[in-house]
Formats: sequence, structure tokens, C-alpha cells
Amino acid sequence: MTKPILTVIGQCGLHHNFLRYIIDSTSGLSPDIEKLPFRSTGTSHSEGVKYSGLFKLFSDRPVDPSDHGPFVCMEGDDILYFHRASLSREGDKDNDLTNYENFANWHDWNNHHVENIKNDYKIGEIDYLPKFILRDSFKQGFLDLKNNGLFQKNIEWINSCKSGSGSTKTYLFPVTSFFSEQSFLKQLTDLSKAFDLKMDLTKVPAVYKMFCEKNKILQTHTLPHKVLDAVKDNRYTNIPKLDIIQEAYIYATLEREHDFITMPLVDKFFENTSEIITYIKYFPEHYKAMNPTLPTFNGIPNPYYLAKLKK
Repeated sequence: MTKPILTVIGQCGLHHNFLRYIIDSTSGLSPDIEKLPFRSTGTSHSEGVKYSGLFKLFSDRPVDPSDHGPFVCMEGDDILYFHRASLSREGDKDNDLTNYENFANWHDWNNHHVENIKNDYKIGEIDYLPKFILRDSFKQGFLDLKNNGLFQKNIEWINSCKSGSGSTKTYLFPVTSFFSEQSFLKQLTDLSKAFDLKMDLTKVPAVYKMFCEKNKILQTHTLPHKVLDAVKDNRYTNIPKLDIIQEAYIYATLEREHDFITMPLVDKFFENTSEIITYIKYFPEHYKAMNPTLPTFNGIPNPYYLAKLKK
């Protein structure tokens, strides 16, 4: 069996299938590929694509000694995008992340996640998790990346590349490289040079455009950042419809940036940035205390940190 030129690895949501397609279809070392990789859900898992076999791919486990390098490992360097893409698109699904009532059915493994949340929040049997509880659980994951399973698994996979056979040279391909055509082409240029792939990148823009048009997560990715920028600039703007993970990210960022303030535990989210600005400005002094969801406070371990209290 021919050893692969490269092995691409990555968790769900990091677009490793699309990257493998781009490499194989543009490299001067492999034949042209006529068929596009996209399914109706926007993922690049279409059957019948004739890959050359020169570029291996797997996404169900980290590297072990039987895997042949060098490796291209997908890096989840934007945790908000990583979370949303994996929950929405894994397994060729197209989950509506605004439909939080159906959270347990987004993926098979979500039932286990639901049980963990019930245990953490001391909730008994219930038809579905209240929105403010689910949002708060995601918020804690953004505030404490050391206990964020998705983020930590990504680090584990990156480190596992050292254990492969042959060359263990590893090229990290950040998921943020997919956010614009310019950054994607630059990363591909560097990748091609690193492994002498002789890639014809003139073919990429047309396919990249289709990738963006079919990617709802990418299309809405900047919405929370625009809200946070408006709050920072003390500027009024209406808040568009956000999914529960985007709401959690906004809450996590605001709590990290504003000492002693915790965001409200209610289902309803803010309607405009003026409401957020007012909430922060007039948060009562007598309610201010060390935030138990923050692992550290001013660089010092937080004695009230929730993860410690759960043990």
C-alpha cells in the first residue's frame, strides 16, 4: 500500500474533509477531481468523489504509531466557531442552534451532555433544559478552556501527531483560515510550499465561494463580535437573532471583561446593546462579588471557582 504524502486529521467542525478535497484536487502530484465535495447540508462528505489516495484523512481518533506522517492537523483556534460548527454540522446534520429545546437530539452524544448538566445544576427529570441553564453551561465552557472538552481534545490531537510513524512533521491549519478567501489562499500557499505539493490555487476561489454559501455557521459567525464591539464603544444597536452558543459567548466575554459582574440567569436575552450597557453600568454594588465561574481573578486562583466546588 502506498504511503500517503500527507495525512489530514481533525475533529468534526474543523473542515478537514474540505481541506483534503482542496489539496487533492489542486495538487500537481495527483489527478484532477471533477466532482464537487458538497452535500445538501454544506458539508464536504459527498460520496463518489474519486480521491487519489495520496492524501489520507481521518477524524474519529487522534494519531497512533501506525499512522504515517507528515500530518496536517486542524487547529480549533476560534472556540466559538468550533463549538457551533461541531454541534450544527457533525454527521452531515444541519441542526438549528436556535432550537435549544431540541438540544438533546442534536447528536447522539448530547444525551450524555444533558445528564452532566442536570447533575451539575441539580436538576431532576425534565422534558428539556431551561434556556438559561443551557446557556450558562456553554458560558462556563468559554470561561474555562482548561475544562472545555472540545478545546482540550483538540490539543490532545495536535500533540498526538508526534507519535506517528515516519515523518512526524506537523502543519497546523487554523480553522480561522477558512474565514476569508485571502486567509485561506495564504494558508494553502504556505502549506504547498512546506510539502512541495505544487498546488494550482487558481482553482480555489470558485470552490471556496460555494463553501461559504453553504456554510450558515460562517455566515453568522461575526454577529456576537459586532454586539460586543458596540457595547465596548458605548454604541446603540439592535441585537439580531442569535443562537444559544452565541449568547453564551457574549455573556462569557462580558463577565471576563467586567470584574464582579455576572450576567442574568433568565431565558430572555437582551434586545439591544443599550440594555447591556445599562445592566453593566448600574449593576448594584452590594451584589458585586468574585465571579464563581472564573478560574482566576487578577491572575490569582479564584477560591470560589465552581469547578473546585463540584469536586
